[in-house]
Amino acid sequence: MDIKVGTFNVLNLAREGERYYPDEKPYTAAEYDRKARWIAGQLDRMEAHVVGFQEVFHEEALRDVCNRSGQFPDGTVVAPGADGASGPRLGLASRLPIDEPVTTISDFPAGMDAEAEGLALPVGTFSRPILRTRVVLDPEQGTTSTVFVAHLKSKRPIRDPQAPEDDPREEALGKARALIRRAAEAAALRFLVLEEIIGNAQPVIVLGDLNDAARAVTTDIIMGDAPSRFWPRDPEERKAYWDRLLYSAYELTVRRTGRDVSYTHIFNGHYENLDHILVSQEFYERNPQRIGEVMNLRYFNDHLFDSQLSNDRPGRTMSDHAQLVAEIRL
Repeated sequence: MDIKVGTFNVLNLAREGERYYPDEKPYTAAEYDRKARWIAGQLDRMEAHVVGFQEVFHEEALRDVCNRSGQFPDGTVVAPGADGASGPRLGLASRLPIDEPVTTISDFPAGMDAEAEGLALPVGTFSRPILRTRVVLDPEQGTTSTVFVAHLKSKRPIRDPQAPEDDPREEALGKARALIRRAAEAAALRFLVLEEIIGNAQPVIVLGDLNDAARAVTTDIIMGDAPSRFWPRDPEERKAYWDRLLYSAYELTVRRTGRDVSYTHIFNGHYENLDHILVSQEFYERNPQRIGEVMNLRYFNDHLFDSQLSNDRPGRTMSDHAQLVAEIRL
């Protein structure tokens, strides 16, 4: 039995005629229709059973594009808090049964404010609240998986509004501020993942725009570090380490291909993998007790172009991110 899970940054999905950012014009009826038809078409291509969405401003718009696709006729489509007044939110669409309600997590878990060497993380909330639910992967076997949908802070600098816009020192400080927030959010998401996976066989899947590469420090924080091959020697202690880890679908599949031509975002000529699907050891191919494994990872990125090589201008009726779909064979 194959299950497909995907992640989709829809780039400011809002209802027509409603301003989603103060400096952005609302979508006209024609623009909204083009955007909705394009998103629905991508969902049809993805054919995913479960999709996590980023940058949803109105739940009604998400329901509309999912209805247009026909992929979730009797499924669950939600974007909690996406009322147009709360900024970009996360969404979820599933044609698999939902075992637990979709909930939002805004505040960091307890323990995130621990100080060491006079340093502590000066952030206490997610900039975009995390979504959490539990999905039934195989109703006959009763197999479920906890699913998180995430959108971590981007690399865009957090600037002092009083500083000159072209000040290179403020640019450096702004990027450092953004990194601190993204790192704090990554650690907080790691805490949430650990609450789910330690000491049990409960699978976990993370779908999201993590705004950094597969082996960036912030992504590493979420996945955890595998123990050295030579340490610890106690087999039971080693099992405890494996039970804490997440694995990147990108890394699991790129090993088999012998080459890497993947990317989910292009900015100023830089091709990057910012969008990720992470899975727990229950889907890891080297785990003898696995319930399934990641067989394939598809990139829907043919709409992206390199602005350093093309005179085309990016529009807003398509996404500036690729969509990812991981195929998991149970």
